[in-house]
Amino acid sequence: MNDEKKTKEQLINEIKKYRNLYSELEHHMADFNLMKPENKPFQDALQFLSPLVMELLNLPNESEIYDYILEKLQEVVKDAYIIISTYDEESDSLRVYKMIGTTSRMIDLAEKLTGVRINDLHFPRDKLDLEAKNFLSNGKLQKVDDGLYYITAGKLPQKTYNMLEKAFGVDKTYVMGFSLKGEMFGSVNIITKKNGKPLNINTVEPILNIASVVLQNKVAGKELKKRERLLSLVTDNMLNVVGQIDAEGTFQYISPSIKTILGYDPSEILGENVFQFINLTHPEDQIKVSTAFMGATNSYLPGEVQHRFRRADGSYIWVESLGNPLFDDENQYNGVVFSMTDINSLKAAEKNLKTSLEDKELLLRELHHRVKNNMQIISSLLNLQSQHIKDKRDLKIFKSSQTRVKTMSLIHEELYSSQDFSHIHLSKYIRNLTKELLTSNIGDPGRVQLTVNVEEIKMELETAIPLGLLINEIVANSVNHAFPNHRKGEIIVDLKRDGDAFVLKISDDGIGIPKKTDFEKAETLGFQLIKNLVNQLDGEIKMQTNHGTTFIIKFKELEYKKRF
Repeated sequence: MNDEKKTKEQLINEIKKYRNLYSELEHHMADFNLMKPENKPFQDALQFLSPLVMELLNLPNESEIYDYILEKLQEVVKDAYIIISTYDEESDSLRVYKMIGTTSRMIDLAEKLTGVRINDLHFPRDKLDLEAKNFLSNGKLQKVDDGLYYITAGKLPQKTYNMLEKAFGVDKTYVMGFSLKGEMFGSVNIITKKNGKPLNINTVEPILNIASVVLQNKVAGKELKKRERLLSLVTDNMLNVVGQIDAEGTFQYISPSIKTILGYDPSEILGENVFQFINLTHPEDQIKVSTAFMGATNSYLPGEVQHRFRRADGSYIWVESLGNPLFDDENQYNGVVFSMTDINSLKAAEKNLKTSLEDKELLLRELHHRVKNNMQIISSLLNLQSQHIKDKRDLKIFKSSQTRVKTMSLIHEELYSSQDFSHIHLSKYIRNLTKELLTSNIGDPGRVQLTVNVEEIKMELETAIPLGLLINEIVANSVNHAFPNHRKGEIIVDLKRDGDAFVLKISDDGIGIPKKTDFEKAETLGFQLIKNLVNQLDGEIKMQTNHGTTFIIKFKELEYKKRF
């Protein structure tokens, strides 16, 4: 992009970048006494270094920076071999990039003596000990005593190094890493020759440190671009819309995915106020969305709301909006980051499921209604049949059977009128059951008082049916036998929890069961039914005959495997 085509914002950003780089460079130049006139003729140094900085900043990539540094080192370093190694991300190692000062004949000789191609020579970073890392990252050009042995990490026998140093006339070896703030991304080795000019460290160090600053900037820029590409890849292909709103409610960012999901171009949203965005919600949902947004903004707490949103083509889809407040370093409110997720298919599935459940509920309700009707028909048939029975004993059996059918019919009537088709509300059921027994079997129900004390308990159908039949048998027994000759009295039905069990207590203050009656051995149909029903509940029963008759049954709700 040409300068005249650059926006004001781009130019400002470039100025800031160069200002930061110069700040870094000035810091390093001060470290090496370049800014102290009493120690060094720094004007000459600045005259050399200033164009160097500008040239380096304008180089597009790292390889050109390394080549340029080699070129400048050749101008100030005489009678020396210079080796630059760069960081190879793929192998996580320092690899020889280029060598200058050598001839092809010398390289052939070195490769023949070592058995290793120079271009294949690399040094994994994880093999460098802490001392070596500190040595390479301290920003100093330092002389090493071990020469080639050190800079190649001792990969070859010492005799080989001695031969190489003798063959190439090696005098001193200097090493410095390209590093900044603990990050190392290359190194330079300067090997002086015997009888050559001495190395001027004060000239070389600033060049290498300036290169480190520029290289760090290039590496950071490359990493930033890599992250930006990754972020762009994610935001372009994400399945929801992500955005940021500042403290004034203005959109600062909206992910490109808004184009795919909602059909809007990001430029249509950026810079707009959030309430214009809220106006795109369905008219029936706008108050809900506005309330949720204002509530989250005022409370500084995360918020969420499901609503319909108008797409660019005018259609509406269901979305779930999640917002989270942002705060700056001083804990001041700085806006909101939010996401919108397309839940249209979820809502459609939810609607289908709801319809399906409603259909099943209707079917179950109808099923219980029909079972109740069928049992009422059976009860009516038993009643009609009983009109032709002359024997009192047989008539009593028919009447008892009719009562038991009614007891089960009441279960299905309760389920038919309930929202829960698998549990019975025992309080209502037991009251209706005992009231029906009393009014059906006693001509003057007022002479026998009925007291029902039942906790608010919901019980599964499989336990409720035998429990209802059990209550029916015991209460029917009291109604039919406890109060002969118009005797007055009271029947009490009490059901309560006892830990994870239940205790049912049914008592009357009637004439009581004859003392000779052995409940455990009794063969009457009523007592046999009571015992069978208690066994069906896996319960325990006790009978007391003081001041009337009392049955105490302790049981737990039965556990059944799910059928579906």
